[in-house]
Amino acid sequence: MNRYLSVALVCSASALLLIALLIPRGIAGAERERKSFARIKVDELFKRNCARCHGADGRGDTPSGHFYNAPDFTDPAWWKKHSAITNTRSLRSVVARGKAGMPGFSKKLSKTEINLLVGRILQFRTPERKR
Repeated sequence: MNRYLSVALVCSASALLLIALLIPRGIAGAERERKSFARIKVDELFKRNCARCHGADGRGDTPSGHFYNAPDFTDPAWWKKHSAITNTRSLRSVVARGKAGMPGFSKKLSKTEINLLVGRILQFRTPERKR
């Protein structure tokens, strides 16, 4: 009987070790999927609401961008020159309320969506190394 108990304990311990090793990988994989989905959502939001003027690459090099003088979000000089309005709070206000030729989006987008767009705009300032 002791022999069977020993085998059962070893099997149980092995199963617990296997579970302990697999669960974090599952969680990490789920986190990667969530981030990937969030990236797709943000890119789609930017494409639908901003890219017509600002361009998908954030450079503002589109017909509407030229007409409305949309900024080049990838230009470090623009960020430096406009540092007073390029913090998260100010950008959130500009996206929500609009500025110059840009319409406000507070009636069209949720606060969460506006925050996601502001985060995307800030990414143009410091291009990601990995995409």
